[in-house]
Amino acid sequence: MNDLSAPSFPAFVVGRAAVVCFSDEDAPPSVPGFVESRFSPLVRQAVDLCWADAKPAGPDRFADRTGMLMLTAFGDSTTTDLASRRLVEGRVRNPLLFYQSVPTSILGFITRELGITGPLTCLSVHDGGTRESFETAGLMLADDAVDQLLLIGVELAGTARTTAAGAGVPGAVRDPGLGDAAVALLLRRQPDPAGPAAAAVDLGAPAGTPAPPFPAAAGKGSGPLRSFGGLWAVTDHVRENQ
Repeated sequence: MNDLSAPSFPAFVVGRAAVVCFSDEDAPPSVPGFVESRFSPLVRQAVDLCWADAKPAGPDRFADRTGMLMLTAFGDSTTTDLASRRLVEGRVRNPLLFYQSVPTSILGFITRELGITGPLTCLSVHDGGTRESFETAGLMLADDAVDQLLLIGVELAGTARTTAAGAGVPGAVRDPGLGDAAVALLLRRQPDPAGPAAAAVDLGAPAGTPAPPFPAAAGKGSGPLRSFGGLWAVTDHVRENQ
């Protein structure tokens, strides 16, 4: 049952993309300055595909008024594990394995590529924080300085460390069999009258669905990715009925 007291944050989905990776063979292209992990390449490819999907709505016109919000439970767990192992083994620290900065660093890289100059932030969330996460997106989009928001969810497959850390938190860890995945949605405060039909959504309402229809099972199982299912389904309905 939805919480009737939850605030309403209306928005319009004008672009979206989902990327899933199961092995190095199907991994997205690497990103300069980022090593070892699929985290940053996944984020970059999801955003690039989402931006391209929104092209009829002219996202470039609002690049200087675009915000970015990343939702992830554990961030770049591959880099975290690698850096930790090197530390325990007494090996020389590699500055490229500074895992704490990876989420904001890849967003910064993307802003340079797309000319985005709006606010950006990253939240560590799990299923229990779904509504609050989307309310944050709504608050960012309600800022007078922002016309559109890139909402990104990314989660790598579970590891021994993330499984232990997520014990007792429902849906916090992504099943290894589902691979690594990233989802990106471009949200706008107002639809473009000259563009294609945009899906109206309420970011203040819980956005999860039991089995969201992401490509290749991208939406099943883990933290923020499952939360995108409702937004994805609404967009599907609008596009199928254009």
